[in-house]
Amino acid sequence: MKKYIYKKGVLLFSAALMAMSSLTSCNEEPDGSDLFSTDELTLAQMLQQNPDLSAFNAILVKCGYDKRISTYLEYTCFAPVNNGVSQYLDSLYNDNNQRFPHNGIQESPNFTSLDVMDKVALMSDSLCEDIAKYHLSGEQMKQSDIDGESSCSTLLTGRSIAVNIFVDGQYAGKTSLNATSAIIDGDIEAINGVLHICSSVIPRSDRTVDDQISLESDLSIFYEALVKTGYYEIVQQENKGITYSYADTDPTDRDGVKIYCPRECMVKWTIFAETNDVFRANGINSFDDLVQKCNEWYAGCSAWYDYIREKGITVSTGTDYENPYNTLNMFVAYHILRAGISVDKLVYEKSSKTNSTWNFCFGYEPQDYFETMLPNTLLKVWQLNPKSDKDIYLNRYRQNNTLTDEIGTFGSDATHPIIFAGVQVDRGANRSIETLNGYIHRLKGILLYDRNAVNAQNERLRLDSSNFLYELANNGIRGATGSEVSVMNGGGDGNRVAFDNSYFENIVCYNPGTLLRFCVQGAWRAHNSDQFQGWDVYDFAVRLPHVPTGEYELRIIYPPMIRGGLMQFYLGNTSSQSDMVAIGIPFDARSNPYEDATIGYSDITDDEMSDYGVESDQTMHVRGYMRAPASFSRGGYNSITDKLTLSDPTDPYSAVRSQMVGSTSCRTETGYGTMMLRRIITTQRFEQGKDYWLRIKNLINDSNLGWSFDFIELVPVGIVNSNNMKEDWY
Repeated sequence: MKKYIYKKGVLLFSAALMAMSSLTSCNEEPDGSDLFSTDELTLAQMLQQNPDLSAFNAILVKCGYDKRISTYLEYTCFAPVNNGVSQYLDSLYNDNNQRFPHNGIQESPNFTSLDVMDKVALMSDSLCEDIAKYHLSGEQMKQSDIDGESSCSTLLTGRSIAVNIFVDGQYAGKTSLNATSAIIDGDIEAINGVLHICSSVIPRSDRTVDDQISLESDLSIFYEALVKTGYYEIVQQENKGITYSYADTDPTDRDGVKIYCPRECMVKWTIFAETNDVFRANGINSFDDLVQKCNEWYAGCSAWYDYIREKGITVSTGTDYENPYNTLNMFVAYHILRAGISVDKLVYEKSSKTNSTWNFCFGYEPQDYFETMLPNTLLKVWQLNPKSDKDIYLNRYRQNNTLTDEIGTFGSDATHPIIFAGVQVDRGANRSIETLNGYIHRLKGILLYDRNAVNAQNERLRLDSSNFLYELANNGIRGATGSEVSVMNGGGDGNRVAFDNSYFENIVCYNPGTLLRFCVQGAWRAHNSDQFQGWDVYDFAVRLPHVPTGEYELRIIYPPMIRGGLMQFYLGNTSSQSDMVAIGIPFDARSNPYEDATIGYSDITDDEMSDYGVESDQTMHVRGYMRAPASFSRGGYNSITDKLTLSDPTDPYSAVRSQMVGSTSCRTETGYGTMMLRRIITTQRFEQGKDYWLRIKNLINDSNLGWSFDFIELVPVGIVNSNNMKEDWY
């Protein structure tokens, strides 16, 4: 990274910053005591001293963000040159935006002929703040950190910048931001961050997903279906419209350190959409053709869609497209997620940005599940080769997935034939679009909730809390780093986020003393390097994602530790306490596996466990416990990323003993307070047509206790009790 040196005297900004005025946002003022007194320049000073960036600097001054980038907090700043600012403001002024005339710019005769500084003076404070936030990130990122098919987080809640490379034209080979702005001079080091000088303002869509998709000519057939089914109105929502007062209490960590707490809750959506070309390749050339195909695809769906059969619902093939059980409506509904997720965050993706915390190991390929708008259905997302091509497929179906015929590996290829390759998400440049309230991702095939989709879920379903608590994604918290959250927190602690007890649609708190916390991506012993937690005298229930009807084993992962708590689990079909039925006896998460013989835990060592712990695994399972998966490690300490194979077929243990045993994977990391285990809660029938709420109640009145709710597993009994293979260790 190069450093620009501007000659100047020692500048003291304390007086000016201590007297700063309030901002238009609800973010807190920067701490005036944390200022620089040095010959090196802050980002704010760099902007002030570069005449080519004077318009962008004026935008920051107008909304007060020049003060923020004068403090010790670290930022990445994307600064557009004056000409780029002028052209962008012209486009906003002349945009036919019905909701916000001139996009918040005061009307003026001959606006486009004005000097750029005069144009900035006519901008509303809120427009200035939006642009400022969208050009600042709470994480330092060099170009090498963001180049490629990825996204860059911003200070604008839940909004990100799509990053790629220009392949031709004036800026060929340069980093592209939202396919329009180029970094023309990057990696300029400031004392409090990194400056990238850009060719233009980075465009961001201020249109909702329904409005934006109407402009995409290659999605016209899908858009007509979105309108006819009425979903275009549903996906217009942007915010829950609630201000959460819990933030005013200044919630803290256990050590009394203030942690970030959101005051509002954004609502966002993800729409997967087939292009007209994809439709044509499948014999669909018009909206009427799509209707006919949907009748073929979904008219008989009760044969595999348990919810329809259990509710006695009659599927409609008529023209009442807004009927949720009309075949076209069902087709469109399965394409929509309640969470707004960029393409590079559909799974926990390995990249230069996540490399320090990415914790999957032993060749594991990230696999996640999301609930769709089609009632009680899941969409599976699977990334192949996360270190290389990063292709993402929906509902990929591999026979015997999560089962193995080998000790310590995923198993032989012969036992895992690909039945359905899945629907590929198009990751080409400009194929995914971020909007004001979500994302549009183009597909390379037809996405259906069909037999393949259902069969693909006949496996160990590891359901991460950050996926079905979709408010985390919608408010920029799922996938956030500690440095990003620290900036949200005014430079304070960035490891955790606190929430009002009513923040999540899928959580109900019975005890007002329950503290809800989320550990953002970091070096945690956790799937996806993050985890949800309940603290103090916690008593809350979580609505579990729906799965195809069948007998399942329900598990939850937990860390045995002194703060774990003594709790009772309950299950109910509603969130009402009166509907909850206690499951088993109280569970003591504080119990030391080395001392509690009822767990059946034993160290895996070469001398004691040459079978890689298979025998002790079976003993633990009978007693209601399992080791943690081997698929992830303690973040930042993972070193084995290639798939394990049996190098010597005559000795099935030699290939894994030196790698798996004694590694930092969560399966074998030992020591009370450092290991992870899974607790089997119950084995019972789950019906797709019913809701299931899991209640977790702390039975001890101790404010120091906490409960980790990283993920749950719902595993079909046929997988658990397979006769020919065993559940894999991943």
